[in-house]
Amino acid sequence: MNIKSGKKVCVWALALCMTFSTMGVTSAESANDYKDHWAEGTISSWMNQGLVTGYEDGMVRPDVKVSRQEFTALVNRSFGFVEPGIISFADVVEKDWSYADISKAQKAGYVLGYADGTFKPKQEMSRQEVAVIVAKLLGLESSASAVVYADGKSIPEWSNGAIGAVIDHAMMVGYPDRTFRPLQSVTRAEAITILDKALKVKAEQGNGPSAPTPTAGLPSQPTLATATVAAGENVGISAPLGGTTAWLAPAGTSVFAPAANMTRLVGNGDANIILAPTAAGAYKLFLVNAAGVSLASVGTITVGLVSVGPAPVSLGMAGNYAILAKTGISSVPSSVVTGNIGVSPIDSTAITGFSLTVDATNEFSISSQLTGKAYASDYASPTSSNLTTAISDMETAYTDAAGRTADYTELYAGDISGQTLTAGTYKWGTNVLINSNVILHGGANDVWVFQVAKGVIQASGTRIILTGGAQAKNIIWQAAETVSIGTDAHFEGTILGKTNITLGTNATIKGRLLAQTSVTLDKSIVVAP
Repeated sequence: MNIKSGKKVCVWALALCMTFSTMGVTSAESANDYKDHWAEGTISSWMNQGLVTGYEDGMVRPDVKVSRQEFTALVNRSFGFVEPGIISFADVVEKDWSYADISKAQKAGYVLGYADGTFKPKQEMSRQEVAVIVAKLLGLESSASAVVYADGKSIPEWSNGAIGAVIDHAMMVGYPDRTFRPLQSVTRAEAITILDKALKVKAEQGNGPSAPTPTAGLPSQPTLATATVAAGENVGISAPLGGTTAWLAPAGTSVFAPAANMTRLVGNGDANIILAPTAAGAYKLFLVNAAGVSLASVGTITVGLVSVGPAPVSLGMAGNYAILAKTGISSVPSSVVTGNIGVSPIDSTAITGFSLTVDATNEFSISSQLTGKAYASDYASPTSSNLTTAISDMETAYTDAAGRTADYTELYAGDISGQTLTAGTYKWGTNVLINSNVILHGGANDVWVFQVAKGVIQASGTRIILTGGAQAKNIIWQAAETVSIGTDAHFEGTILGKTNITLGTNATIKGRLLAQTSVTLDKSIVVAP
């Protein structure tokens, strides 16, 4: 289901090219108030390519808030909306500089006015409106991932799913205090950063804007020998001429802007070695000079995956479920689960609190509390055999995780409250206690395996926080006794429980609950990674 905005929300479209005023245009050289700004690299690149222009006085003013009328101009230029429509907003008149752009926006259908018939062109754009816009334009599916933030539960329903969607696609992130701040206005620098990420996602979807046609003065399209290399390894290229900079950028880049995950070589007509980026992935070569940027190279290099910690634990078919249990799944309504749930060998009567409606095929049930399906051993084939395999795979994964060689044994005597843990295998013969926030810090491919001979007890209101790109899908908690997640607490990772798993009132988890006995929810939120 695509994101839909609330009826009182004016849906705005983000733009990937930025114009800050129609009062005058200045050259990139005179607009220098973004020097040493955190977004300088992106702003500078866009200025050099003519995608961003400054005010009449030559300033870009990166920290000034963005108005709604500015966004309509931006989206029209970036998405190619040129056909005007009929203006129906009471506060927009033909003499306004933004009239033409708002007209095009209304014709394109991405602008909806307020209930009082106004457009509010000068009103600032909030972060939640930005999220709704991005999700709408990219056709993203709704997600419950906003719950990972401390203020996630206060985010209104009309923007909650969109915020989760942009979080999932790494286009917007929260603040160091673990808040998202949905009502906070967006600055121009923030807008450029978000838009740049949105463009990359659009390109990955296969419907991004076409690459520009080379013009006079631009460097010619380079050729890169296709290969797989290690992070930081030397890569040979044709030596760029003086005044030209060579960049290795992610292969999905369609509008080039320097970023931390790229490496560069300043050309002098002689040097022909550029270091591969440290981040894993596929990269293209761009050449940049005063006239602009070349097309992406013919040929791609791939930086091999680098991971820290043990090998991933395979969940097999158990990985098809957000919750899987042998003796039952119960919920105090209304819990919300994003993903499938299943029980076996117990039958469907052991799934309680979800008000299930059996599908006409009798292979599964649905519920208003599920973004997914409910499966049970008494449903029609092939459900029963699939569940049998999934349960077996869950037990195999438990045994695998429990048998890994430990990197750390009895660390902090089992009380990891307030600690920061890097990737690896951790083993305890005691309960594991989480009485204050715990940070798991590592890269996107790093793996954690926690072997717990007893149970895991997480106190109310505490959080497991991932930093450095760490992902919930790479975290395994293997516990021989009860795993108890307290009221209002947030958990990350897959739990492989020998016995039961319980979530307190309003507890949340980004992960999977795979129990060899039962799972109990109390107005809880479960989001499969």
